[in-house]
Amino acid sequence: MKMNITTAENTNTTSAGETAHLQDLVIGCVLAICGNLLISVSLNLQKYTHMKNEAREVAIHYTKDPMWWLGVSLMVIGEVGNFSAYGYAPASLVAPLGTTTVIANMFLAALFLKEKIGPENLFGSALAVLGAVLVVGFAPKKEKILDGIMLMSLLKNMGFIVYTCIELAILAVLLLLLHVKKMTRVVIYLLIVAIIASFSVISAKAVSSMVQLTFAGDSQLKYISLYVMLIIMVSTAILQVKYLNMAMKKFESTIVVPTNFVFFTLSAIIAGIVFYQEFMGMTALEIFMFLFGCSMSFLGVYFIVVGRKIPAAVIQATQPAPDQPPQSIASRIFPSWLCATVNVGKVQPSGYTSHLNTDEEMRRPFVGSDAEDSDSSQETLYTTTKETNGSVLYTRNYGADN
Repeated sequence: MKMNITTAENTNTTSAGETAHLQDLVIGCVLAICGNLLISVSLNLQKYTHMKNEAREVAIHYTKDPMWWLGVSLMVIGEVGNFSAYGYAPASLVAPLGTTTVIANMFLAALFLKEKIGPENLFGSALAVLGAVLVVGFAPKKEKILDGIMLMSLLKNMGFIVYTCIELAILAVLLLLLHVKKMTRVVIYLLIVAIIASFSVISAKAVSSMVQLTFAGDSQLKYISLYVMLIIMVSTAILQVKYLNMAMKKFESTIVVPTNFVFFTLSAIIAGIVFYQEFMGMTALEIFMFLFGCSMSFLGVYFIVVGRKIPAAVIQATQPAPDQPPQSIASRIFPSWLCATVNVGKVQPSGYTSHLNTDEEMRRPFVGSDAEDSDSSQETLYTTTKETNGSVLYTRNYGADN
């Protein structure tokens, strides 16, 4: 009898824990979606500020425009929502929900920036929503709440150290290309943002977990790792805003926002796998369906941006010099080794060729030969001509005359 009571109590405890965990996932998803919507409004306000500034006779610095600061404020609020979401849901779940930013940006760009929406864009939105549903349905269900001791253990993990070294090396190369080589390509800006964002995701989730434990009664203020992660989170957030704003200034929001979503999502998923090991305990089917949902969201993003007009800055940047061959837009955005082409020369010569039509030249050797030096039958190769209705028809005879 006592065994039955104990089993029932354990069952009730497990059910209550699962219900509480499900509530946490719902709260995390809602916070992420609301935060991403505010970020989308923020990006469009910042883009509108840049467009309005370019239309002025005397341009001012965008930081002097109150609307730009309104956009930054909304971005901060949205990032706070995302930051809070990491305390309730896994990073690999919160990041793909950024697809709401892409969808909202499409409609907001049409409303504020007068950009057009086509049927392929609506189809992409449907794909992105379906992908987001799959991501939520098959996302990692086990959420880790880290304290200071667990965080230090993860920071000392050799896999994370190697991952950090690789990301810092790539970041150094990208900064060199941007600031030294002056390669102003949208991919470079957004790869920098994505790499910085991976450290933002790791630090934001760590800080959110430790703050949550502190409010629950288990103070984490005594651990120095909390303050280190807080500094990393704030500094990387500032750098993200800086480089994302630089990209928004040079390129259309309908190009920057979707591309940034794809790069950021991949970066956050990899960070969650490497640092927090969020795929541990998941079945092969759950991992496949989760990645399939992410792929559908990425495909939807492609259809959202397809057919968008090319910014004038990119067109001007792709114009070749007068003495240089034309270049494609992709070759200015992506590295040359990703856009290799094959030059195909003309087989037939172009231009006009005149032929002599005198009687002596009516039958002339097509290939000259010397009878004393060669025993070949080249003398049998002739070019004959025949006039038909005022035009000259040229035929070749490769056999001897009868």
